[in-house]
Amino acid sequence: MSEHDSNCENVTCETLNFSEIFQLINILNKKYEKLQRRVVKSENLTPPQYSILMELWKSDGKQFKDLASACCCSPSTITGIIDTMEKNDLVYRENNPEDRRSLLVKLTEKGKEIKSKTPPIKIILKNCCEGFTSEDLEQLTSLLNKLSDSFELNGWKNVNNPGHFE
Repeated sequence: MSEHDSNCENVTCETLNFSEIFQLINILNKKYEKLQRRVVKSENLTPPQYSILMELWKSDGKQFKDLASACCCSPSTITGIIDTMEKNDLVYRENNPEDRRSLLVKLTEKGKEIKSKTPPIKIILKNCCEGFTSEDLEQLTSLLNKLSDSFELNGWKNVNNPGHFE
């Protein structure tokens, strides 16, 4: 239990606890990115490039918008990353046969070969995240999804109406 649990009003206490949770999520994200950088360093990749490769390894030939959504970034950011990956002969662009207005990003042979040279992030995470049962992971996933959904739905209300901050 946090020291805030025993000596705070309900709304203030919830705010403090959520603040601590978001700080912890931020710390975990930084640790995950550091771990990911170590994994991909040997292939001279960046974590965003590795994320794109992982998406393409699942299903080769994806639209920019789908990659942007999967990697949680904007289409313009994906374009810059793809430009670099194309220069490094990891991916190429191809016209989308189903939609003349869009392009597909596809793996080159070099991009496909990297999969066997880098350990899957799941294996690395398994080694560093021991001690969690499948029930723990289900509960954590459920709670984080609930928090994410709540943040998406309600988190921006007061940002656009500063008079509501107290």
